[in-house]
Amino acid sequence: MIPSMEAARAVNYHRKDALVVATSAALRDWNAVSERRDLDLDLTDCMDRAPAVGLGLALAQPGSKVMVLDCDATLRTDLGSLATIGESKPENLVHFVFDDASHQSTGGLPVKGVDAVDFVGMARGAGYVKTYQFDKLEEFFIGLEDVMAQPGPVFVLVKVFRDAELPAMPHRSMAEGWATMRQTLLGQG
Repeated sequence: MIPSMEAARAVNYHRKDALVVATSAALRDWNAVSERRDLDLDLTDCMDRAPAVGLGLALAQPGSKVMVLDCDATLRTDLGSLATIGESKPENLVHFVFDDASHQSTGGLPVKGVDAVDFVGMARGAGYVKTYQFDKLEEFFIGLEDVMAQPGPVFVLVKVFRDAELPAMPHRSMAEGWATMRQTLLGQG
């Protein structure tokens, strides 16, 4: 298993100028490590919609890499998003799912049945071009170079554990994140 904060740091290292949509406990980790908050969208208002928002962003910004930082518990509530992404085939989308073995993202309570879900198989079956699964930090860090170079959609399951105390949620709203990202993207054009 990979410490969730170290997984977020590894993603940040390989990020470059990618747009990031993060939610749930992955957002807590991401908020603590992201070096480009102007290109981050925090989904605190609709946590289970990160894949759909990431897809919309990927289709609207085909010249930018878009990363979705999702969690096993939130993806479980919207498995249909996998099929929508697979059918839409956004070449610039990388969908990370932090699979939390410690269940800290749900207050330490396991979500019934979530451990039996084969997210990688579902993503592959839904039409993701490439899928990966990592449970060792060194392999994940090295493998991220290949992940980021692949045309998508790409699905990456990262087996993580979290410390007993989660980092704080960001204080900005989703609307503030959209406004900041929009301003940054307009300034780049």
